[in-house]
Amino acid sequence: KNLLYVADLDEIVVIDIASAAIKQRIPVTGAKFLNDVTIDKSGAVYVSDSETGKVHLLKGGKVSDYLDGLKGPNGLLADGGKLYVLASGELLEYGPNKKSTTLASGLNTSTDGIEAIDAHSFIVSSWEGVIYHVSKHGPFEQLLDTREAKINTADIGYDPIKKIVYVPTFFKNSVVAYQLK
Repeated sequence: KNLLYVADLDEIVVIDIASAAIKQRIPVTGAKFLNDVTIDKSGAVYVSDSETGKVHLLKGGKVSDYLDGLKGPNGLLADGGKLYVLASGELLEYGPNKKSTTLASGLNTSTDGIEAIDAHSFIVSSWEGVIYHVSKHGPFEQLLDTREAKINTADIGYDPIKKIVYVPTFFKNSVVAYQLK
């Protein structure tokens, strides 16, 4: 509905895209380091808190704890009725019943961004400078490692039509684009 939801440490900021104005600030009780945001098809907003180990849910104007006890949750993706969570080197899948399945473990512990490539795989970034291809039904593959060059790979974007991954480099003040082949 032309709104942008932003995680801002201890509140969710709602921005009207057309006017570029802040429409609302929604405090999240107990939040310390809100990090990533995803929205499902019904309009429910999920926000990770990397410091408290929680994922919060904003629905019907009210914030509640959706998941807790996670280790450093960061990247989130609501897709196909499921919630995918990156938490300290693991990719977790949660169904509507909140039962978790570990899709991948052993990724760099600074896992950050997640985008679905298709119904069976993801692109995952780790803030330290690693990007992976992760299959739902098998191993993961490292696609890029820029740690030696000290180029961070923060949260990512993906254009499924052109198959381009957009990677903000954080301290290098640029966005790099890679085409998947």
